[in-house]
Amino acid sequence: MKQIKVRCIESFQVFNHDGTQLFCEVNEGEVLTAQLHEESEEYCTLDARDLCVGHLDFYGKLILDDCFELAPKEGADTE
Repeated sequence: MKQIKVRCIESFQVFNHDGTQLFCEVNEGEVLTAQLHEESEEYCTLDARDLCVGHLDFYGKLILDDCFELAPKEGADTE
């Protein structure tokens, strides 16, 4: 799985180290596509924000950050 789609389940903002500059904002419900960076085993978004949304653990299992969940595949029954 080299590319995944995730949905943001909680809005958040990312600031620089001293909190004076807003780097990006992600809204609840927003769906993002992330690509696996094989060297770091992290999944980062493909848009200009370049957010890390998760990583692979020692066993290769996907671990998503707290603000994200896997987005359902298009056409899949979500109920």
